[in-house]
Amino acid sequence: MPRRLTAAVLAGAALALGACGGDDDEVTPVEPATESGKAASFAVERIATGLNRPTFVGAAPGDEDGLWVLEQPGRVVRLEGRDRRVALDLSGRVRLGAEQGLLGIAFHPDFATNRRLYLHWSDPRGDTRIAEFRARRDGTIDPEPVRELLHVEQPEENHNGGQLAFGPDGRLYAGLGDGGGAFDPRLTAQDPGSLLGKLLATDVDTREPRWEVVLYGLRNPWRFSFDPALGEVWVADVGQDETEEINRVPLELDEPPKNLGWSVYEGTRKIDTGEHGDRELEGDGELVWPAATYTHEDGCSVTGGVVYQGAELPELSGRYVYGDFCSGVLWSLRARPAGGAEDVRRERAVVPQLTHIGTDAANELVFASATGALYRAVPAGS
Repeated sequence: MPRRLTAAVLAGAALALGACGGDDDEVTPVEPATESGKAASFAVERIATGLNRPTFVGAAPGDEDGLWVLEQPGRVVRLEGRDRRVALDLSGRVRLGAEQGLLGIAFHPDFATNRRLYLHWSDPRGDTRIAEFRARRDGTIDPEPVRELLHVEQPEENHNGGQLAFGPDGRLYAGLGDGGGAFDPRLTAQDPGSLLGKLLATDVDTREPRWEVVLYGLRNPWRFSFDPALGEVWVADVGQDETEEINRVPLELDEPPKNLGWSVYEGTRKIDTGEHGDRELEGDGELVWPAATYTHEDGCSVTGGVVYQGAELPELSGRYVYGDFCSGVLWSLRARPAGGAEDVRRERAVVPQLTHIGTDAANELVFASATGALYRAVPAGS
């Protein structure tokens, strides 16, 4: 059984998901998009080395010149040109493992004035912690949290999720994996009483933020991002043995949380219940099939990206860019007007051990690699 979660959070989850079971015997999968060609829309240029397993790179609101980086062992680093400064060192409070550590950061939309930011990490027991911090006037971050927003006990060392991001509705979103182990042995992803295997959201501007379930049926949503123009969330869910998937889901907040299918399905493949125990779709949420997939012939762990909104790479305009940690391959795809995706292109550029795709202050693409390097996208031929 899953280890106990905070009672108030569990109550919110149960209300959000309901308790109805689902009958998936007649479900017909919608075929996702797969690679359909190759492209050289951009090249990558290395801009920094010597970092310690970076898990995030991106910009903070109001900081036009800096890039912020998370190092998995527990440091928040700000880079500006050749200058590098540790803004916060939480390494004494962070448990480091293959999928544990300092995993996510989000800056409040009004960070330029209120200096509030949020971190997601594995505590010394390996449990998930999300807390609010405040940056000081000198650019460092006060090491004492302003308040803790979430504590979830983790039964295993893997599938912690890790992403934090503010959505177009102004809420803070967090992705949590299914708690680890192969094939979701505790069946948490479909469990209305567990926050594991879910995409959560809360309003951090209230005195007592409460988390709500937005999506469920996730295995390990390592990275997700929003397309505010269309009010959609793109979720990259790391697969089990065969399939990595990209999910494109409209944010219909007046509807029940949608179900992404794990662990009844991996991609569009039904899990063999005889081998892995009885399992079925739970809750009353609409089942959403992946928009795009690739198999383990092309990688082993998807790293979600962003819908490109910059100006320097016109061939990528409006396209979603993502990649794979193991192969370093990068792809881009186009969202279909009626839903789903099309025109999946394998890009010529490669980033080894890709952990994160972010943007700088000008919305240009930047990449983090577990090798300790950062890259930026530049026009092809540069």
